[in-house]
Parts: sequence; structure tokens; C-alpha cells
Amino acid sequence: MTSWTQTVQYRPLTTAAGFVFQVPEHITRVDDAHPAGWQLRYGEWTYYADYSEDRTGVEKALQLAITEMISRIEYRGK
Repeated sequence: MTSWTQTVQYRPLTTAAGFVFQVPEHITRVDDAHPAGWQLRYGEWTYYADYSEDRTGVEKALQLAITEMISRIEYRGK
């Protein structure tokens, strides 16, 4: 049996501020909103705002989205 971690595809994504992240397929970047953030599109769409324009804030919001994505995949399956 294959783990979901082996089936989720990651891609490089560059934010408008020029930060580069490896982002799972179910998460997208929304740079034209205020504040900018990440949107989890797996099940219910959920928005995770950066609230900080530095890399730390952007990364923290992404980690929150990834944590929720993992929880949803474990509950619902990939």
C-alpha cells in the first residue's frame, strides 16, 4: 500500500515577494488578496493569511495549510 506522502505532488512556487517554496498540489498561492496567503483546496477551501510580509510569516501560513491538508487526507484519503 502506498502512503499518501508518496502520491501528493509538490511543485516549486515563487511568491510575489520572490520567496520560493515547495508547495503540495492541493495548496495554491493568493498574492492579489490583502493580506496575501495560501489557499487549501482539498475538501472545504480554507484560506491561511500571511499576516507578515517577511519569509517567516509566509512560511508559517504555508505550514498551517500543510498541516490541515495532512489531517484531511488522513481522514478522507487521497
